[in-house]
Amino acid sequence: MTVTAAISGVAGSAAWADALLLSFAQAGYVQAEPDILQPAEPFLDLSGEDIRKSLYLTTDASGEELCLRPDLTIPVARDYLASPRAGQPAGFSYLGPVFRYRGGRPSEFLQAGIESMRKCWRWRWRQPRHLD
Repeated sequence: MTVTAAISGVAGSAAWADALLLSFAQAGYVQAEPDILQPAEPFLDLSGEDIRKSLYLTTDASGEELCLRPDLTIPVARDYLASPRAGQPAGFSYLGPVFRYRGGRPSEFLQAGIESMRKCWRWRWRQPRHLD
């Protein structure tokens, strides 16, 4: 679940943000704060090269392509998968700036949301007996 709001023009945004994060915490979600600078590859892999035109990209000294985070879902999931809790049920909330070129609209805006990581069950397909 994700909510977005333009940073400019949000009246009482600090009170709104605090209330939203408090409601997430009361529901059992731990606040995640992923880095603003992220590897570009996961965004390009999952969203395709079409997203490249809306990313703010740079390259580090080793040649890795980095971007200002255009979304918080992927960074939250990456941080969870890299943590010792990966594979265990967990819930995360977030509220922070994201950056995407949006043609005349603000390129920096807030994204808020929750991510619920549950145990993944492996499903094994079995061929029906009549097809054996």
